[in-house]
Amino acid sequence: MLAQIPPTLPSALASAWLHPFASGDYTVAVFAISAGLIGFASCYWAAWMHARLANFRLAARRDEARLNADIRFRDVLLAGGEEAIAVLGSDLKEPFFSGAGRELLADGMKGGDAVMLASALDALLKAGTAFTLMARKPGGGTIAIRGNLLDRRAVVFLRDLGSADPSIDFQAALDAIAAPVWIRGRDLALRWANRAFLAATGAGGLQAALASDVVIAGSERDLAAAARDGADIADARRYAAIGGVRRALSLNFARLADASVAGSAVDVTEAAQAEARVRLNSDAQADMLDRMPAAIAIFDKEQRLAGHNRAYAQMWNLPEAWLALHPTKSEILDRLREARSLPEQRDFAAWKRSHLQLFESNSPVEEFRHLADGRSIRVTVQPHLLGGLFFQFEDVSEQLRVESSFKMLGQVLRATLDTIDDGIAIFWPDGRLVLNNKAFSELWQLTEEELSGEPHLAKVAELSQARLGHDGIWSLVSAGVTSDEPERCAQWGKATRADGKIISVSMSRLPNGATVVTFADLTNVKRFEIASVEAAHVAA
Repeated sequence: MLAQIPPTLPSALASAWLHPFASGDYTVAVFAISAGLIGFASCYWAAWMHARLANFRLAARRDEARLNADIRFRDVLLAGGEEAIAVLGSDLKEPFFSGAGRELLADGMKGGDAVMLASALDALLKAGTAFTLMARKPGGGTIAIRGNLLDRRAVVFLRDLGSADPSIDFQAALDAIAAPVWIRGRDLALRWANRAFLAATGAGGLQAALASDVVIAGSERDLAAAARDGADIADARRYAAIGGVRRALSLNFARLADASVAGSAVDVTEAAQAEARVRLNSDAQADMLDRMPAAIAIFDKEQRLAGHNRAYAQMWNLPEAWLALHPTKSEILDRLREARSLPEQRDFAAWKRSHLQLFESNSPVEEFRHLADGRSIRVTVQPHLLGGLFFQFEDVSEQLRVESSFKMLGQVLRATLDTIDDGIAIFWPDGRLVLNNKAFSELWQLTEEELSGEPHLAKVAELSQARLGHDGIWSLVSAGVTSDEPERCAQWGKATRADGKIISVSMSRLPNGATVVTFADLTNVKRFEIASVEAAHVAA
């Protein structure tokens, strides 16, 4: 700080001292000396304040570091939970204890594992080596002790395990387990493994496994590293060759107190194979559904779309990406209404509610939807075995048009047959009456109700014979319907009915296999012929 004094000041003072004094120089000399003393005092004061401020800053940094260390130390104490704590360190006048830390540490130093505990504490204080061990109490019982170093202080956590027998051979118990169990250190090197692990990896023994640092699966060490760094590793499925057979393993890892990692493996091959079969069946079912021409949609209990085929998306023009989000039935109905792909409804909200109630009724339903674009859709709803509903949509527009055309053709054909005086009946090869005219029903005294519903030939014969009596006409008709050549049966086609009418029967086969039977009433013709013959005899 003295470097701040002006360099010309000493020379000026020396010149003033050696200069012979005149009468007026005393005042100047006094002024110069006073100014020099004041400047020197100011520089000294500034230097002293600067040094004091630096000391204050250094003390503040030390206090901040001590405060941060105390905060970290407090967090460690709070993390101890129910464990008792003992704090040891060279900067402490005496050890600090929390809970029953003093008593438990004293019991551990008096028990059968006192030498081991003392060595672990000494290594912790001198080298900062963390440890975890079980110490026996003098009067029986066990203490779980783990130590860690924090800011040159040895923090020891102690937990009284009660009367647990420390003589239990936990290694033998782990060796008896069929599942592989092993421990890796914080450097991920293999530290210990049970017999199941050695058998699964093919290691000759524990020492050989430790020397070669074997792994049970390819990414096992990566999973152990993640667990060491704090990740929760549970049910990580990996595949490994065990005994020459590819097996599926469920790996679990847990971080231990000393940053080592305990791992275990469970053979889940059968479960994996079952899942694969389920996926295969599911894929086969999905492929089968995609090959079906009908549109199919499956909804779960929550009314969400659980599955569908391509025909469903194409029929309703719904994007596959949107269907992959599993929309609800309500959302799908709203979208179809916006696209005018639903029948027009006076009260859409009420129709929608009644439609969604199908999930509650859980009963089969079949309905037809006639859309504004001219399509007619048959909707079949069936309850699904796993809950929810199975919807099948089939475009029956062409079918309905064909049926309508067929009905119209049938009506035209019936009207045409009704203009014929002879009775005509058409029978299928199985004997069912498919079509007849009015002359047939009047000839055999049968009503339209009796002839509706395609009655069998035997039923028609039974009804007519009950009213007119028994004869051989219907036996002739039955033989013709079942014959390969019904025309041959017509050579005996004239017969007298039970009521005396003379009936002519002729039969012919249609291309579709049906048989046309024509009944002609020849009674009046025969009577006219007889009358003509008698008149000729009388005239002769």
